[in-house]
Amino acid sequence: MDILSWEERPFVSLEQMDTYSARDRETAQRFGATVKAAEISNRDYKHRYSRHSSDWAMQPPPSSHIHICMGYLVVRKLDTTGQYETWMPGHVFEELYAAAGEP
Repeated sequence: MDILSWEERPFVSLEQMDTYSARDRETAQRFGATVKAAEISNRDYKHRYSRHSSDWAMQPPPSSHIHICMGYLVVRKLDTTGQYETWMPGHVFEELYAAAGEP
């Protein structure tokens, strides 16, 4: 995904997100073999959540009033009735997912 301006980043669309594959079977079984994701900060996710949580299935944002850190907006359980968005720290995401086509 191309780098978005800071104003657009919290509101990236599903179509703009990159596709990632679960690195292990357990993650694939729990959350789907593939996910869509975009790199955003926990504060950006908080803005996205405040705007869209009443219309979309979203997990609440982590605390961002003291520590702001980069991570990923992740859409899990793609194309199912259980599809939802969440945010996770970069190191956690990178342990669980690889860019589609990578090992």
